[in-house]
Amino acid sequence: MSVGVFATEYSDVTPIDSVGKKAGDVTSIEKKIDVKIISSGGQLVITSDETISKVDIFSAIGGMLYNTSTNSHEVRIDNLPKSFLVVRIRFANNQTAIYKIRHN
Repeated sequence: MSVGVFATEYSDVTPIDSVGKKAGDVTSIEKKIDVKIISSGGQLVITSDETISKVDIFSAIGGMLYNTSTNSHEVRIDNLPKSFLVVRIRFANNQTAIYKIRHN
C-alpha cells in the first residue's frame, strides 16, 4: 500500500491560484491554511484546519471527476481513478487552494 501525504508546506505539491501563478506570488492570501491530502487504498482524504465548503476534482486533462459541497474539516472520496489529479478546495472564508496530486 502506498501513501502520499501532501500539504501546503511540502515541496511534493505545488499550490497554484486560478490563473496559474504559484500561491507564494499571490499577495491577497490572508492566512496560510494547513491542508493535508492523503491518497491511500483508493480513497482520497482531504483535511484542513479551515472549514471546507466545496471540493472539485479534475483529471489531468481537465475533465470534472467529482465535486461536492460540504461544511466540514474533512472530506473522504472513494472510487477515483489512479492518476494525476487536480484538486480545487474552496474554504468557508472564501479562499481557494488548488493542488496537483498523484492518486494511488
